[in-house]
Amino acid sequence: MSLKKYSLLIFLISAITLISYQWYESLGLTGISMLYLMFVVGIAYHYSNFQTVLIAFISFLIINYFFVEPRFTFQVSHVASWASLLSFLIVSVAITSLVKRLKVETFQSQQAYMRAEFLRKLAEKLSYSDTIQGLLEDCQILLEKEFGSTVLIVNNEVPILGNYALTSEQCNAIAWVQANGKSFGIGTNNWSDADFVIFPFNRLSSHDPVVLIPQTGPLVDHHLLESIKLAVVNIAVAYQHLLQKERTLIAENQAREEAIRSALLASIAHDMRTPLTSILGAATTLNQPEISFNEHERQHLTTIISSQAKHLARTTENILSLVRLESVSKESIAKEIQSPEEMLGSLVNLYQYQTDAPPLSIQVNQPDILVNANHDLVVLALANLVENAKQANIDNNCPNAMIQVAVGESEGKVFITVCDSGCGFADGFNVDHIKKFESSRNKGFGLGLSIVHAVANLHQAALIFEKGEKHGAKVSLIFSKPNIDIDHVK
Repeated sequence: MSLKKYSLLIFLISAITLISYQWYESLGLTGISMLYLMFVVGIAYHYSNFQTVLIAFISFLIINYFFVEPRFTFQVSHVASWASLLSFLIVSVAITSLVKRLKVETFQSQQAYMRAEFLRKLAEKLSYSDTIQGLLEDCQILLEKEFGSTVLIVNNEVPILGNYALTSEQCNAIAWVQANGKSFGIGTNNWSDADFVIFPFNRLSSHDPVVLIPQTGPLVDHHLLESIKLAVVNIAVAYQHLLQKERTLIAENQAREEAIRSALLASIAHDMRTPLTSILGAATTLNQPEISFNEHERQHLTTIISSQAKHLARTTENILSLVRLESVSKESIAKEIQSPEEMLGSLVNLYQYQTDAPPLSIQVNQPDILVNANHDLVVLALANLVENAKQANIDNNCPNAMIQVAVGESEGKVFITVCDSGCGFADGFNVDHIKKFESSRNKGFGLGLSIVHAVANLHQAALIFEKGEKHGAKVSLIFSKPNIDIDHVK
């Protein structure tokens, strides 16, 4: 015990003795004994057993010397005085023992509460973590905060957080723990004299992460070690769950990619076989010298070749565009503040020199509307919507019907809408009904809508299907209105 604490004890016992001496007539022997007894109880809660018993014995002597007749001697003249003194000593020792037990039980209760609270916080972290890296980082921070010591979760011989440099001895120990699935260091049966502790995530041989505690000074308590082990077990279970989840997602993605590749091949075979067959048949017929054709028949065959070649080119371009869009992410495409009016101008230019261009009606309600988008991709999406609208009009026996393309703004959203005069979509049709790599020319949609859907996803835009005001279909791309710094634009 430090000199400061000894000085405090001497001061307190002197003060109590002085107060008792001054108020002897009022307090009496019983009151003085109770005063010293309360002092001993207070000492028992904050000091060791030996120091408390020593203070109780010194108090016993002081009471005997100063306050028991005959005073200022260690003689005791009455049996009642002996009884009082011995009662004081016995009660002091008994209360000291009870106070110490209460202190220990209170400490254990606080530790149990803290560990239960820690396990609750750990359970919350484990339930909310959706990535392995996030799980390990959160758990390392929580472990260090809870146990007040450096705790490292090591994966591939690199701590998840911090700049702690592992020693060669620690690296070798980690390799041994991973190979054997056993704990290492103090409190374990393996190299318990080591100055660090390692707990594995996996009881089998693996390369899973481990928990490393470089300094074992604070970890002498067996219960603390058990708490850490329990925490590591819970973290390991959550880690294995996320690991299995990631593996499942990888397998699903691989299966999805394989399905897309298969669908792509099937689409290419389906959408190219018919036009190729038509082109080959018409060209073969024209190439037969023994057959004579009049001008009308010859024009009919060349028209077949021309239309089927255009269809083949369009289908090929659509498939390649969709594959390219599927392979990029939202972050990788270049977006700029664009004017939808300029996009519609680019759309009109696409059909300027086409002999079979559909009639377009462009309507811009607010010329100053802006969106944050990739110009070329949005024009690609609009071109596919126009092609679908054109085909829908043809299928509904109104090939010369006007296709309306409108731009507007409503409730902080910018919409670009394409309307046709076809048969429209079925009730409840939405993006979930779009089938990639499937051409449904008789219905006016297929690969084109898949491309539009992909462009919408890359821009985090909504793709909405509605019925026209009178008839036909209305398809809208809805973008969020960007926050624009006017000074920067100027």
